[in-house]
Amino acid sequence: MRNRMQDLDFEQTVAFDRVEEFEFTRKAAQKFRQVVSLDGFEDEDAEVIFHYLYKEMELVSFGDHLRRYIYERAGLEEPYSEVTQDIYRDIVIESFHETCTPKSMKPTSTKLTSLVNNWLTQASVKRETVFLLGFGLRMSVDDVSDFLTRVLREQDFDFYNPQEVIYWYCFLKQLGYCKAEEMKKRYAELEANENYTEAQKVYSGGLCLDTEEKLFQYLAYVKAGADDPMSEKSQAFQEFKHLLNRAKEIIASMYQVDEEEKERGKVWESSEISDSDVEKVICSGIPVNKMGNLKKMSASILAKHFSQKRFSRQRINSIMNHKLPVERFDLITLEFFIVSQEMQDEDPYKRYRYFLDEIHEILHKCGMSEIYIVNPYECFLLMCLLTDCPLAVFADIWEMSYEEME
Repeated sequence: MRNRMQDLDFEQTVAFDRVEEFEFTRKAAQKFRQVVSLDGFEDEDAEVIFHYLYKEMELVSFGDHLRRYIYERAGLEEPYSEVTQDIYRDIVIESFHETCTPKSMKPTSTKLTSLVNNWLTQASVKRETVFLLGFGLRMSVDDVSDFLTRVLREQDFDFYNPQEVIYWYCFLKQLGYCKAEEMKKRYAELEANENYTEAQKVYSGGLCLDTEEKLFQYLAYVKAGADDPMSEKSQAFQEFKHLLNRAKEIIASMYQVDEEEKERGKVWESSEISDSDVEKVICSGIPVNKMGNLKKMSASILAKHFSQKRFSRQRINSIMNHKLPVERFDLITLEFFIVSQEMQDEDPYKRYRYFLDEIHEILHKCGMSEIYIVNPYECFLLMCLLTDCPLAVFADIWEMSYEEME
């Protein structure tokens, strides 16, 4: 594996000790290659990966990303580690005042100084905070998109949500918060039009809403409710359903070759595979409580690393019943499982590359960003794919994470 490190699709032109401390992606990529190049990686892969995740991997918070963004945008010349929080705070406050951006989108008695200090130290924030910072810091539409998809690890601008469409337009045209509020009031009085025929072009990027006329023609269609983002029409939901069906087909095949099932003469169909079966196979390394439910995420030492998410039957059920939106975590986990099984006997590097190609296409169709090596969970899956038995290693590390807490 070591002689293939140059092919792992991350930047490798800079030596690790020369990467700037605020270059999170390059640091993570360098460390990734170091870990999978270790002599013990092939023989003790689960232990090596777990040690890296728990002991060595840098958890990059929203505040870290925000400080880096300000550092680069403001062109600060002093070393990154020497810039104090009050400098970042003052830059944000000054910019908010210059752009006439309010301290919050909702009534609050909290002072802007306190809010900014919180933003600079938070592990994560809500989407509306990203939009507010976008206006306050004069972010480009790409900058805001980057914060939504790579930092919050959520979907890009939601073009089924009129408020987010208006924000997107304002960032595209570099219009301020006050203009966005004016547009929201105009939208409230807008007459709905379900006969608009260009929606699919908007979703696919074939039509750019680069004028107010085009924008409000599209918003009239959104107001008609012709497309519901939580319905069967949602691209993310469609992809999730397709991947879940493929996963169930694989699990049915796994059950079919089980010795006990052979003796019973049972023929398994994918339609017989329940959400509980999916949980049992994918989350096999996570212990269960007396009620048969997965133990709480808080009991895992990697809870923060994995953003408090597991692929439980309750989560699957909530998504299928439109009570939870499909997140990148769900799509990535399912694709990982599918590739780990369908390419179980393939060369690890080939499997790894195939996974990246497939998941990037899926994420792109859903308006989500590509795999982000700084994200601990996504880094974890990539490392597992480079082992001989990805799903087994995946399960082992989950199991270790709970044992460490006992």
